[in-house]
Order: sequence, then C-alpha cells, then structure tokens
Amino acid sequence: MQLSKKFVEEDEAYHFTVSEDGQMMRLEVRGTMPMNSWKAMEMEVYAADGEYLFTYRDELWSETGTDSDGQWTERKEHAYFDMRFPKQGDYFLFLSDSSQRHTNAHRTSYYFRVVPIRGDKSIFTPMLYIFGGIALLCFVILSYRWEEERKNDSRIYPSTIGDMPEDSKPSSFVIYLVIFVLFLWMLLFWLASSNDDDDINYVNYAHGHYNLYVDRSVRQQSLSGADFRSGSSRGGK
Repeated sequence: MQLSKKFVEEDEAYHFTVSEDGQMMRLEVRGTMPMNSWKAMEMEVYAADGEYLFTYRDELWSETGTDSDGQWTERKEHAYFDMRFPKQGDYFLFLSDSSQRHTNAHRTSYYFRVVPIRGDKSIFTPMLYIFGGIALLCFVILSYRWEEERKNDSRIYPSTIGDMPEDSKPSSFVIYLVIFVLFLWMLLFWLASSNDDDDINYVNYAHGHYNLYVDRSVRQQSLSGADFRSGSSRGGK
C-alpha cells in the first residue's frame, strides 16, 4: 500500500504493471477519517503512451449520531473497484482528493494500491476439462446401460426412449444429470474461449458503474496530443 500524501501533494504518478492481456486489476483505498468527516478520491488512469482511460471515484467517511435507539457510529474505511485491462503493459495513475473545509479530514492521509486479482476467465479453463470429462463419462455410462438393457431384452428394442418399457428406461435423474453436465460444459467452454483482450469502450462502460467516470475532453486531448499528461481534476497543479 502507498501513502496518499506523497502522490497527492507532489502530483507524482503511481506506476503499475498489467502482466497479461485481460488481467483483472483492483484499484483500492483504505483509511479512517476523523469522526463526522469525509474525503473523496479520484484516480485517473493512463496507458504508458499517455492515453487517458478512465477515472475511478470513491470516498471514505465516518459518522456518528444519536437516535431513538441511542448512539450510533458508521464508517467507510475501505473502497475498491475491479477493472479488466485488455492489454498487458505499464500503466500509471494520478491521485487527487477533496474533503470538507474546517475539518481534520484534509490533513488525514490514507493508503491506496493497484493489484492483480484472480478474476480473469482463464480460471474456467481447468474447469472446462473437468466437467468435459464428467460429461463424457456420464454419456459412456448411460450408453453402456442402454446397450446392456437392449441385449438382455428379448423384445424388439424400441426406436425411441418414449417407446421403451418402463423397466428398461434409464432413470429420469440420470437423464437430467447428463443434460445438466453437458449444458454446464458448454457454458464453461464459452466462458473459457471468449476473448479477454477485446478493447473496452470506457465511455459506455462508465454508464453502468456509478463510481467510474470518463472525461471525454481529456480523453480526446490524450489521443490527439503526443506529449499530453493528465490534468482534468488537478486544475493545472
């Protein structure tokens, strides 16, 4: 964890590395604010070439009061946001914050970091093989059972399961189990084979996440200016 004071006051970039395409990364802040105060944080994230990607916004706070049940105290001391990064490489962010005036919150530091988490779809790959094997085994056992019943039955073997005598039909549980396992295998196959390195439209993605924001003007400037460096929330600091 990094102390916020160094990066906020000195306007220094925090560097982090995404080790592989599609890696899930967690942007995280921790701290305790003085009672009845709050502090809002913004993390502007940039690619190594200076392209502005998005801004993560969150806050920490502490409150206390009294109601009919007596005194109460509530705090928010931990906040985070998980984001998939389509491309591996180096990234950096600029941290800024704001707080209530005339409180101790503006002098209170907190800690933050960006770390990889086990949230990428590669975790489904081993499960794909496991459930694929189970599905194949269930199919082999069911086929063997039907074949044995057919050999032991002196009557003409029906062409469909619905025409089979009741005592020759496989149990409904086995049939449902095979259908379920096959469905689960196909679902895992889709999850494991889908592309994790597809580019993200951060503007559209932010619409569904209240604490994610994309400054379109800053993004446009970053895409058009070769030597552009951040600046939307620091006011040219």
